[in-house]
Amino acid sequence: MEATIDCRQIKTEREFYDAVMSQLRLTGFDMKSPDTLYGCLVSLRTRMTVNLIGVVPMLRNLGSYGRAAVNAIARAERENGAYLTVNML
Repeated sequence: MEATIDCRQIKTEREFYDAVMSQLRLTGFDMKSPDTLYGCLVSLRTRMTVNLIGVVPMLRNLGSYGRAAVNAIARAERENGAYLTVNML
């Protein structure tokens, strides 16, 4: 599975998690923190490629929260590289 998330227009934490949930088709998770996102991505057992477009504008909009979310995604890729590939464009 491949998912593309356009982060350029994301201005709130809720918009970020709504985009992640819909594009990655994650169900049954209450996305309230980068740690929760990390847990979801580390537990993947289906091959997934995630393309994040426009990460820099999102980081400007979300500040430290955005950095924590991007770090959680990158950390999950390192931990679960057999199933998760992340491209930040």
